[in-house]
Amino acid sequence: MISLKPRHRETPLPDLTPLLDTVFILLFFFVIAAAFAIHGVDLRLPKSSAASSYAGHPIEIQLSADGTLHHRGELITLRDVAFLVRNTTKGESNNRQILLVPDRQASVGDFMAAVGAIRDNGGDRLVIAAEPTVAADKP
Repeated sequence: MISLKPRHRETPLPDLTPLLDTVFILLFFFVIAAAFAIHGVDLRLPKSSAASSYAGHPIEIQLSADGTLHHRGELITLRDVAFLVRNTTKGESNNRQILLVPDRQASVGDFMAAVGAIRDNGGDRLVIAAEPTVAADKP
């Protein structure tokens, strides 16, 4: 006998493929955009036999050969360095290190002014970047 009752069909689920495609395209876009957003200053680091590897996320301040200072790719002054160090060494983040990256051609006066601005404003955990020298007589 033929049943005349209507059959209840399950409602089909929406297709998630276009949504996933869009998410992956956005992810790809932001990864590529982040890779090109990194700005820096070309520096020739001074050499040191005491240089060692460093890992972490310090506050990085770069000193160029012409005496200009940079932080995150932006030009800053000694007053900005003092403000930056003072504000980032307050409270819970007082153990955060400050990495000074001097150019090999930077003058000693500019270097000492930058170190003085950092130390005078609470930057006791100062790390100075250097390029390790190659030891010829290492066993």
